Amino acid sequence: MRDTSTAEPDHDVRAGGAGAGRAEVSTSVFAYVTESPEYRTILGIFAGTFFAELTPEDVTARLAEAGVVLPVETVASRLESLRGWGNLDVSASVGAVSTVADYYRRRNRYLITRIGQEVYELVEGVLAQVDEVRDVSLGRLDALAAALDALLRLDVERTEPAVLADRVRAVFDPHRAFSAEITQFFAAINQWQSRFDLDETEFAFFSEVLVGYVGERLDLLERRARPIAALLGELEPRVPVLVARARDGLAARVAEAGLTGVRVRAEHGSTIQDWENLTAWFRGRPNTPSRVATLGRDAVSAVRTLTQNLVRLSRSGVGGTSRRADFLRLAGWFEQAGRERPDQAHQLAAAAFGLFGCRHLGAAAGDQTDPVPSGTSWWDAPAAQVPVSLRQRGDTTNRGRSGQVLDRSRERAYLLARRRAAEESAAAARAELLAAVSAPDGALGDGTRLSEPALVCLQRLLGPAVAAMGPAGSKGEAEADGLRCVVERRPGQVTGLHTPAGTLTIHDLALTLLPVGVA
Repeated sequence: MRDTSTAEPDHDVRAGGAGAGRAEVSTSVFAYVTESPEYRTILGIFAGTFFAELTPEDVTARLAEAGVVLPVETVASRLESLRGWGNLDVSASVGAVSTVADYYRRRNRYLITRIGQEVYELVEGVLAQVDEVRDVSLGRLDALAAALDALLRLDVERTEPAVLADRVRAVFDPHRAFSAEITQFFAAINQWQSRFDLDETEFAFFSEVLVGYVGERLDLLERRARPIAALLGELEPRVPVLVARARDGLAARVAEAGLTGVRVRAEHGSTIQDWENLTAWFRGRPNTPSRVATLGRDAVSAVRTLTQNLVRLSRSGVGGTSRRADFLRLAGWFEQAGRERPDQAHQLAAAAFGLFGCRHLGAAAGDQTDPVPSGTSWWDAPAAQVPVSLRQRGDTTNRGRSGQVLDRSRERAYLLARRRAAEESAAAARAELLAAVSAPDGALGDGTRLSEPALVCLQRLLGPAVAAMGPAGSKGEAEADGLRCVVERRPGQVTGLHTPAGTLTIHDLALTLLPVGVA
């Protein structure tokens, strides 16, 4: 007593049969989207019931509660259409019936199919988020790195398969969420770069928020992707063992039982291809950059194009409008007034700029370095040189190639050589001072001959040592450049140090020079 015209599609939806029937049902479940909005409302009632069975009367009552009033016959027709497309199915439980009419009445109960539930959630999710800007959570990369590190710490040869499967799932779950977020975000950027209908709020969002946000996210993404690539490189030799041993769940049991007619979706990470795809996201291959690098490059290109469009929109009337056209029109009025009626130029200037009178701002004119006095008439003042960019395009943006960075290698080499020569001269002066000491205790004797650099070195030590001794002290010390100078009061002692520039005579003081660290 079943309607044979709908038996075959209904069988394909419930059992998931293969072949042409399955392909037809898989595409027809989206047909309700292009039909009347009532179909979405009806399917929404079933999607929120957790596979409860509803009659046309029940659906009509719930539609009335939602503000949609339809006759029961129309609702029954909509339900049959959804059933024919594969979104709904009729209940297989009719219970004990006594008449044929009772059978059809009880059979006329509908429930949503699995594919209908998934299609509804997918469609509603896309329609709800199509105009939203989704953020990119880089914290998922931290979870991915932590899961990879935990997986590396395990002994994949001895760990239980269930534990390995959980750790593999902990690796792929954050990566799937991250890849979906970042792909949708950069796809939105690529779509926005060709938009010409931006309002003021969207213009401000793109120009002030989005460009800086993308640059910041790309920098953080590059920093967090590097350690993940290193962990994947360490884990790559263990992937075949992981794929062979980390088998858990329904798919693994179906494979062990040898059931080839049942299609079960396997967990991510259960094949070599899943790991190769994950590695391709963060590690580049020869002549093939990583997916992260490709997204970053495409995002930079899209942001550059978006910025150019924002500048063009700014000039055409969105956001901060350029006044180039107005200034060109005003310049034409000045030119016409100067030829026909020169006396009107002052009135035109007063009306346009509010200067009121033949005065100017006193800016520098032409190649002159001194500003023109504000009392100078416009007739007598030299003509001002207006930059080409400001005169032709109304802005002062720098264009053309940037100047090359000057090569300072010769100057750097010269400064290094001069510093090296100074250090060698200072070292030679210190060595000469230590060699000039005649007594075993390091005392400088009278008549010692020194070079000028050695004398300068000694003077740098002698001054602080005498200052440390003070007017009432008997002994003072100072250290510098690896030498220690000690001065002691010796009334009547005279020490003369001879140099090519003259003789330094020290009275009533005894000088001692020792290397630093020698008592």
